[in-house]
Amino acid sequence: MSAMCSQFPAVKAVGNDYYSFAMLRSASASTVTTPYKFGWNTQERTDEIAGAGNHYTAEFWEYSPRAVMRWNLDPKPNPSISPYAILQGNPIWYTDHKGDTIRVTTSKGTYLFSLDDGKTKLRTMTAKQVYDQGTQWFEPQADNYMPLLDKAKDLSTNSSLKHFTWQQIADFSEKDRWMSSYRQGGSGDWKAAKEGADGYFLITVGGEPYWSDAIGQIPFAVDYFTDVYEGNANKEKSITLTIQKGREYGEGKLFGGTTDNSNTYDNYFILRGAKWASERYKTVKGSGWFGDNYDLQKTGHSPNNLGKSISEGDAKKYLGQ
Repeated sequence: MSAMCSQFPAVKAVGNDYYSFAMLRSASASTVTTPYKFGWNTQERTDEIAGAGNHYTAEFWEYSPRAVMRWNLDPKPNPSISPYAILQGNPIWYTDHKGDTIRVTTSKGTYLFSLDDGKTKLRTMTAKQVYDQGTQWFEPQADNYMPLLDKAKDLSTNSSLKHFTWQQIADFSEKDRWMSSYRQGGSGDWKAAKEGADGYFLITVGGEPYWSDAIGQIPFAVDYFTDVYEGNANKEKSITLTIQKGREYGEGKLFGGTTDNSNTYDNYFILRGAKWASERYKTVKGSGWFGDNYDLQKTGHSPNNLGKSISEGDAKKYLGQ
């Protein structure tokens, strides 16, 4: 391996320093012969227009770092700033890889993250407004999906939110509870529990933002799956039964609820929990006493895998979407 490495040394493509809005500091530039077409803000340099490092191209703009303005009007203009402005005048705090932006804020106007709604008009909305309209950014196959473009650098420490690790979600989910405890306000209702979201509707897990009612589906799914799997030792059947039961009690009501067969993110997080639990546990032969035919043993499957979105294949297989 060392012989191979000695024959293929690393080649420095470019080494540049920039002023705040991306004008190249020529005294510190060390561009070498290998052509490298990307630069500041991950955007493509277009050196033939105005010289090396003096022009950038993105999906929705042509940008001059010397004039600190875009050539075209912002397709999502913000009425409070110039339609030619970039990054709201703050390149340290904001990024805008495509040259467009949609901002989600707290009720007090603090920036949280950006979503792409595919439209040309900018909408600055509070997180509560985004939640109320059913928008989500964490399950691409589910309804009302908008890609997450950017996050505030302090999102994972913002005092307006509660913050968790996937290990904490797993710890809550792996407590064996009566199914009735997952009713609204019950001890298994993660979004209301003090050790859970505690009433916060927006939280972060592993530094990423989520609606708390999405994460709140995971504890039920893990608990129900393990109960069923311990009885039948059939992973596929146990996943299917977990989804059926989750849809049946999707409203969190013991009586009078409506079965939820929609393509919304709630059902995807039930599937996340069941799929994760199917890898987290394996069955071994039980004692046979009192119908104890199987016992469960934990595997090394990491709680961080709970952060993986449902694939298109699994959405079709288990959710019929």
